[in-house]
Amino acid sequence: MCLVLEFIPEGDAFPLVLLSDSTPEKAEKLSQALTPLVTDNNAVVDIHTLPFVSPVDGCRLSAQVSDEDIGAILIENTKNHFTWELTHQGWELVLMLLGPFTEPDSLGYQYLGPDDETDYETSDIEVILSGYYRNW
Repeated sequence: MCLVLEFIPEGDAFPLVLLSDSTPEKAEKLSQALTPLVTDNNAVVDIHTLPFVSPVDGCRLSAQVSDEDIGAILIENTKNHFTWELTHQGWELVLMLLGPFTEPDSLGYQYLGPDDETDYETSDIEVILSGYYRNW
């Protein structure tokens, strides 16, 4: 099974990009894939193309470094293609938040960013990792 990537426009209170059906192995692979974003200004990770990720309905998520913690932004004229733009420190936080999911018997879910959506510069779309299949 793969990590499932999908856009849920009507999440609980806001739209969200969900990475679900996480296991410790998948969380570790995601963490390794995102690690270059902590130090490399030019790094871009197309999460939807990673071999352990299965996009639903063509969902696309590209992670990159930005001068501000912008968050996930819907690309204009698309229904589910996103850029996820954070500072180096923002990516460090994401890696820290992924850490518990790399441990055996990890379940639950985690917002991958600031606790408060108002901490993002322009985005109201949350990115969530969940150990549950297509749920959080």
